[in-house]
Amino acid sequence: MNIPISYCGLLCEGCPIFWATHETDELQKKKMKDEIAHLSNEIYATNLTANDITGCEGCKAEDAKIFEGCLNCKIRNCCIKKQFSNCAYCDNYPCEYLQVLFKESNDSKRRLDFIRSVL
Repeated sequence: MNIPISYCGLLCEGCPIFWATHETDELQKKKMKDEIAHLSNEIYATNLTANDITGCEGCKAEDAKIFEGCLNCKIRNCCIKKQFSNCAYCDNYPCEYLQVLFKESNDSKRRLDFIRSVL
């Protein structure tokens, strides 16, 4: 199985926004978006509503839906500018943006460290 990783090492397919995008039951989709907004507001001090949780096909999706938070992600935009498939290829690895992320997601760090180890 080939599961591509995001620029920062997260798995977009593991993201609740990605799941909500692919949910076919509209009532369940609404519940998911409500919960995502609630958690985002609680954890990240945002002020989102369920309507702010737009569809997302992953941060590497071209000509597709991308969540505004991902679209404006400093890590994503840096990798695109440098034309890297992910941060493991960067000479500035790990940058200050990744250091913040790694405090929340040790899995991202492990994925990117592994990629760097085989470059």
